Amino acid sequence: MGNPAYSLDTILFAFAGYAKHANFVFTPSTKEAFADQLGDFDTGKGSIKLYYDREIPTDLLSQMIAHRIHEAEVDGVKWM
Repeated sequence: MGNPAYSLDTILFAFAGYAKHANFVFTPSTKEAFADQLGDFDTGKGSIKLYYDREIPTDLLSQMIAHRIHEAEVDGVKWM
């Protein structure tokens, strides 16, 4: 079974849960668009680690979700 994902004709973003953190996974292009705001986070190719003992950056995630929806619907950027 795969990880939970939100989609709209293509995957928009996905989640993966681990013992000490969750990964929030976008496309690499979405991560790049917010690179200047992700300096304090552990990141991967298109993922951000969200540690359970830290505050969730809801404003940043909301902006990244909106960006990802736009890039999928308007720019035609598909999932990795």
